[in-house]
Amino acid sequence: MKMSDPRRLRTRQRFSPPILWIIVLGGPLVLTALILTYAIDAAAWETSRGLLPIPAGASPSAPVPESSPTASPPMSPSPTSTSPSAPPRPSTPEPSPTLPPAPTPYPFFQEPLPPADGSPRALQVPILMYHYISNPPSGADRFRLDLSVRPSMFEAHLQYLRQAGYETVSLSDLIFHLTQGRPLPPRPIVLTFDDGYRDAYEEAFPKLLRYGFQGTFFVLTGRADEGDPRYLSWEQIRQMSEAGMDIQLHGREHIPLNGRDEAFLFYHIIGGKQSIEAHTGRPVRFFAYPSSDYDQNLIRFLEGYRFWGAVTTAYGADERLENRWVWPRIRIRGTDDVEKLAWKLSLLKTAPSP
Repeated sequence: MKMSDPRRLRTRQRFSPPILWIIVLGGPLVLTALILTYAIDAAAWETSRGLLPIPAGASPSAPVPESSPTASPPMSPSPTSTSPSAPPRPSTPEPSPTLPPAPTPYPFFQEPLPPADGSPRALQVPILMYHYISNPPSGADRFRLDLSVRPSMFEAHLQYLRQAGYETVSLSDLIFHLTQGRPLPPRPIVLTFDDGYRDAYEEAFPKLLRYGFQGTFFVLTGRADEGDPRYLSWEQIRQMSEAGMDIQLHGREHIPLNGRDEAFLFYHIIGGKQSIEAHTGRPVRFFAYPSSDYDQNLIRFLEGYRFWGAVTTAYGADERLENRWVWPRIRIRGTDDVEKLAWKLSLLKTAPSP
C-alpha cells in the first residue's frame, strides 16, 4: 500500500476559501444595514407629510392642510377616533358622486282621440290608394304592372279631380268631423300612396303641389334607414312633410304583422312611428296594414298606443268611428284611366248608406 505524499496533504489542509467566510459573515450585516436605511427613510417621509403642501391632483387619501404650511399643529383626536395618528378631516363636506341619468327612450306623440260630442256621424269619402307613380320597367311582372300608374295618367287623374270639384283632406280631418262635426269641403277626397317609393317624391309630390292637392304617404321606415335608392330618403320625406304632405306609417318593413307579440309590434310600429316623428316633427296617427293583414291583437296594440285609425285594401268608402281600424279604400290600378276613375267614384253615390 502506497503512502500518500505528505506535501500534498499539507497543501490541502492549508487551503481555506476566504470569500465563503466573507459571504457568510457579511450577509447579515448588509441586510441589517438595508433594513435600518429603509426604516429611517420611512420615518422621514412620515414626518415630511405634515410639513409639505399637497399639490393638485394628489391622491384623495392624502390629508390636505386647511391653511398655509405654517398652520398650527393638528388638534388632538376625538375620543371616538379609531386612529390616534390620523390627521383631521377638512371641515367642508365632500361632494357625493353624481350618477349618470337613466336613459330615456325617444318620446313619441300619443294623442288621445278627439273627444266626441255625442252626435253619431258617418261618411262616404273616397280614399284612393296608389302605389307606384312611374312607368313600369321592361319585363315587369303582372303585380308591378297592376301597381304602376304612369306619371302622365296620374296627372290626368289630378286634372279630372280638380275639374270635378274634389278637394283633398287628411285622415285626421275625417276623424275631427266624425268626433266633433268639423266641416269638410263639399267634395272631399283622400289621396293615399303606399310603400314610399322614390317616385312619390320625383313624380307624385311635384304634381300634387301643382294642382294644390295634399297626399297621404304611408312609408316604410326601414327602407329610409338603409338608404335604399328605390325608396324615399329621410331628407325627401322631410321636404314633403314641410310642404304640407301627410306622412304616415306602413311599418318598418313590408311584412305581415298579424299574429305577432307585443315586443315585435313595438319594434316595427312604434319604432317606425318614432323615426317619422323625429324627422318631420309631426305626429303619426294612422297606420296602413302591410298587405292588409291584421287581427284583433294588432288593433288592440294600435289603440293602446293611441293611434287614431288604420286603413286596409278592402274596397269601399265607409268611414265611421266604430270601424276606424278597418277603413276601406279604392284601389287605383295601372289600367285605370280617367274614365275608369270617374266610374269608380260614381259607384259611391249609389252605395247604400251605412
